[in-house]
Amino acid sequence: MPLTDQWAFVHQYLYYLDGHFSWADLFAQHNEHRLATTRVVLFADAILFGMRGLFPVALNYAILAAMAFIGAFLISSRSPLERVACFAAALGLLWSFSRWLDFLWPFNIQYTLVHFFALTCFVALSCASRSRFFLWIAVALAADALCVFSLGSGLFVIVPALLLTLFLRTWRAAVLFTAFHSALVALYFAGYHRPVSSLPYAFDPIKSFTVFAEFIGFAFGKHEAIFGALGLILFAAIAAHMTYLAVVRRPMHPASYVLLALACFVVVEAAAVGYARSGYEVGPRYATASVVFWAALLGVLWRITEHLKTRSLVPVLAGGAIFAMNAPHFEAPWRELAGFLSRVTAEVRRGEFNPVSMERLCPRECAVEPLHRLQQLEIGPFLPGR
Repeated sequence: MPLTDQWAFVHQYLYYLDGHFSWADLFAQHNEHRLATTRVVLFADAILFGMRGLFPVALNYAILAAMAFIGAFLISSRSPLERVACFAAALGLLWSFSRWLDFLWPFNIQYTLVHFFALTCFVALSCASRSRFFLWIAVALAADALCVFSLGSGLFVIVPALLLTLFLRTWRAAVLFTAFHSALVALYFAGYHRPVSSLPYAFDPIKSFTVFAEFIGFAFGKHEAIFGALGLILFAAIAAHMTYLAVVRRPMHPASYVLLALACFVVVEAAAVGYARSGYEVGPRYATASVVFWAALLGVLWRITEHLKTRSLVPVLAGGAIFAMNAPHFEAPWRELAGFLSRVTAEVRRGEFNPVSMERLCPRECAVEPLHRLQQLEIGPFLPGR
């Protein structure tokens, strides 16, 4: 059963069936974002699987597993046991219960996609600094484009990407990436209109910083601002240390810079959300960015402490984070929302369109008319045998 913003896609899918959807509509604006990659995934689910909603969820888990594998391969030595342990730890974070809303709601795959393409971009830039420059820079540019058109925060991938090229001293990559990204930004804002939700408001710096910190610490589920502030302090210390070593010509392994760039991307996202959303509460949809930040930061910490006695603290920190991010209190809202969606599905299959349920599915009952169309088409919540 689609929920809130996902009904915008349902309308687009119905336009597609009526012959009114064009390729350009894939890049149409949704609030502040252009969600082309999310639309591709949802179209695949609708066309190939009858809009069951299972394909985006399965893909979400698979992409996160791929990110965990890439991270484990980057930070671990050649020891298979170490790589398996790092992969398990990364998976424990990325598949944590704190991401319950993004696992339950197919529309939210955008948060996984934007971070996956950002990581792919950074890995490709790192590889381009060592060999096959034009092959890897092409991969980096493609990942950049997919990142930008996955979520509005993809526009900020330029910041960590340029910092990464500075660390790796790949000046050609920096120039090409900047030129290409500038063209993407121009395309992104062509015909752009500012949503009502982002109109000016009274800016509160204290609230803004609180949201900034909560964004980083949200995956812990409790004391988010405190955990977020601690994470930002740890990130700043690690970034300063690695910058100093790079300046004095004692560079670290490229893998450390790649994961630091990924953590930096989330920090930039958090700063943007802290500024633009200081009048709002941080919601569970932001847990994906939070777990990506902590997985990347702990990965960097594991890599840079390779020859230090304090390295044994990293598994302790990772274990504590995994425990906190999979705490039982995340189960209650997950079950409640899943139960609601099951109940409303049963209702509409019986021909009941409860106004209270419809309002929660989509404000102003914008789900009622498309539900009738889905019923006629026998797809989505009306698939035979469901």
